[in-house]
Amino acid sequence: MAKISVLKLISISITTIALTVLMPTMNGTLLITSTSAQEEEEKSGDLTEAEDNAPFGGNNAGTFSIGPDRYGLRVQVDMSDSPTNGTVYVAWLVDNSTDNDIAIGQLVDDELAATQQITNSSLYNLIEVTEEPPDAVGASRNQSAIVAGAELESEPSD
Repeated sequence: MAKISVLKLISISITTIALTVLMPTMNGTLLITSTSAQEEEEKSGDLTEAEDNAPFGGNNAGTFSIGPDRYGLRVQVDMSDSPTNGTVYVAWLVDNSTDNDIAIGQLVDDELAATQQITNSSLYNLIEVTEEPPDAVGASRNQSAIVAGAELESEPSD
């Protein structure tokens, strides 16, 4: 009997701890904070126009900042000019060695402030902005529509 009571007590304790850790939700979605995102440094700079087959290097086109957020990675983009009539700007994080990308979001009034639930921006070495028709905005960036970009400086390794 004593063994059963101890096992029940351990089971109740584990369940209580698990529920305490998992209870914080927002709109029914579990939010898990990341220590690696919290340790990241703020990165910011100018976005420049695409030039010579590179997504950056031309005239200044806007600014960006990327930094840790409670729920992942906070990204802000501010473009100097509006997109051509009938198109929208979309911001992306890109790894140019693998061509992997992640859509940050569509800019509204030439600005974007979004939080991505990714924990490590070092997987990406570029930020790019594309100009696309609203009905063509999808899960994959249109490389021929890049209007601005910047290299994300990587932190020196220890």
